[in-house]
Amino acid sequence: MEQLLESNRLDLSKTYNTLSMLARYYFYIKGFENKEIIETLHTFMENHYPKYNPIDWSDAIESCVNRAPKYPLCQCDGIWVTDKEIDIIERISNKVLERLAFTLLCLAKFRNFRNEENQNWVTNSDSEIYKLACITTTAYDKDIRFHKLRELGLIEFANRINNLSIRVLFAEESQKGRVFITDFRKLGYEWRTIKGENYIKCAQCDILVRKTSLNKKYCSSCAKQNPYYSPMEKKTITCIDCKVTFDAAPASRECRCKECKLHHKREIQKMKVKRYRSKIPV
Repeated sequence: MEQLLESNRLDLSKTYNTLSMLARYYFYIKGFENKEIIETLHTFMENHYPKYNPIDWSDAIESCVNRAPKYPLCQCDGIWVTDKEIDIIERISNKVLERLAFTLLCLAKFRNFRNEENQNWVTNSDSEIYKLACITTTAYDKDIRFHKLRELGLIEFANRINNLSIRVLFAEESQKGRVFITDFRKLGYEWRTIKGENYIKCAQCDILVRKTSLNKKYCSSCAKQNPYYSPMEKKTITCIDCKVTFDAAPASRECRCKECKLHHKREIQKMKVKRYRSKIPV
């Protein structure tokens, strides 16, 4: 937690969860009183949250501080993944589903560590699970992939309709295994590393990142903080239709300016309509 505060890289996408974690940290580690924690959290929000309004966040901050004593902090050095669990995941024979199953397994084991009576349940939201699994998908495909894992007998859903928890059915209780997972930020990449794909740890933040060059050492975020980092300049492209030059991103594959691109799309659409009408019998 101290390293995160010093690096100034806290995830504020879920602000209430961040405040809850900070409240527990200041209560158990720093030994602050409730009033002092509230003041510290207000200062934190003022420094890090662009839309911060003390009136809007007072109730939420006080709630986090009051709940902090009920949920002690726990330190998990990591979880073991066994040979049998890896073999079961590999038999899925689908790269995306394998990453999803591996992510659910790691989350279930982590929750088992926090609560001995958890029984392999995962309560994370769908979007959070897919983010950790490094899978980009649509809302429809999220449910489809969960359903496929259920058909394979690897997971089950809660009986209650309003309960979206998922239970992992192939998790084993073990003190040791083949792989020891210590970083939960990119579980999908952890699985790819197990499969032998070329990933490295960022030299600054230790997050896994694909190795795309021999001298790559940093993730994209840390590379921008490096004093020797120089962003790629925009490139100039000449439109193939009107011959006007325009600026574009370094990785852009555009060959037309905006006006010509729009005109080109309209022409293609007219050709499609004409081709469709020509197939309709008179």
